[in-house]
Amino acid sequence: MTHTGTAAGPIGIGIWPNRLILGRGSMDRLAGLVRDLGATRALVVCGRTVANGPMLERTKLALGSAFCGVFDRVVSHTPLTMVDDLSAIVEALSADAVVTVGGGSAIDAGKGFMLRNMASGALDEYAVRYDDRGVMKQRRLPESKIVHVAVPTTSGSASEVMPTAGIRDVATRRKLLFWDDALIPHGVILDPEMAAHTGPALTAASGMTAVARCVESLYSAFRNPLAEGLALHALRLLHRNLPVVVDKPHDLDARYECQVACSMSGMAAINSMVSVVHALGHIVGGKFALQHGVSHAILLGPAMRRLLSTIGERQTLVLEALDGGRSSDPDEAGRASAQCVEALVRRLPLKASLRELGIPETDLREIAEQASRDYMMINLPRPMDVPEIEELLRLAW
Repeated sequence: MTHTGTAAGPIGIGIWPNRLILGRGSMDRLAGLVRDLGATRALVVCGRTVANGPMLERTKLALGSAFCGVFDRVVSHTPLTMVDDLSAIVEALSADAVVTVGGGSAIDAGKGFMLRNMASGALDEYAVRYDDRGVMKQRRLPESKIVHVAVPTTSGSASEVMPTAGIRDVATRRKLLFWDDALIPHGVILDPEMAAHTGPALTAASGMTAVARCVESLYSAFRNPLAEGLALHALRLLHRNLPVVVDKPHDLDARYECQVACSMSGMAAINSMVSVVHALGHIVGGKFALQHGVSHAILLGPAMRRLLSTIGERQTLVLEALDGGRSSDPDEAGRASAQCVEALVRRLPLKASLRELGIPETDLREIAEQASRDYMMINLPRPMDVPEIEELLRLAW
């Protein structure tokens, strides 16, 4: 992969795990990417924010004759009914590619369509389940004949490089979670010019999702040197650049650093896995329709205070990545790291407590119980029972 460390280029092209094109102006490669993947008719999938701004026109221009239509009804949390509507449009237009433009909800909409296309039946059959030993089980998806290209406009979901998807069943207020390599988009374009139009609140929330992914990868029970290297550098880039892009949305160098860091955080998480902060995000997001990064930002500091000590002397590396200096005492470094993350959150336009998000205190026990059964909890570096999870929630409330 060619990479200069700036948004200016040259454009980088790599494989991880599918085709990845990154750098300023990389949208110019979109039509060629679609063509190289064997498709000729691309449907653009996005939400109203993208559709009403310059990002959609830029995408249509980049696709040229390969453009065949727009589905602009993406909403947060990827409701199942929306996925069904998208599937009907793809079929009606005889599209052989979907180009998802936006954040995690847009990319998950594309993945939801891919699920519908590959599953030929109820999605529930392919959702993540566990056997009696706590081992994850899921029915494998067949290959799809439809191409999926992702163009992220935020710096948080990392859905563009991950084999996971979340689809919200509105009727049951439940989020269906999926994990299959067939869900990874076939191609990805990371162009900071496409991210420059994302507003401060969404930039901050999505960015904190990536920060949480980095940190939880570092204290995971399955942490490893590959994931650690990715997570530490991604954390360093996000800590330095996320406040910059919130204050200066069109700083393309900072946008580029955040985009790359986000994708790196996803690569780290898939190689080591995340745990309690994300498990709670699943429950809170499904129950209250909240963007994950909003709750991640609030919960991450308290979680770090409980779990970072499990990595011993490597806590000092976390503190250095957060520009917090050095400490000879690992646990002191861990506590200082939590303070650095909380200081970062205070610089961003985000809520400071679960109470401010409208979550009733009376629901905390139920949230803790549900989170304790989430598939992410197997990745904890040490056990956390329901009372401890509830205590974490109360400190964040």
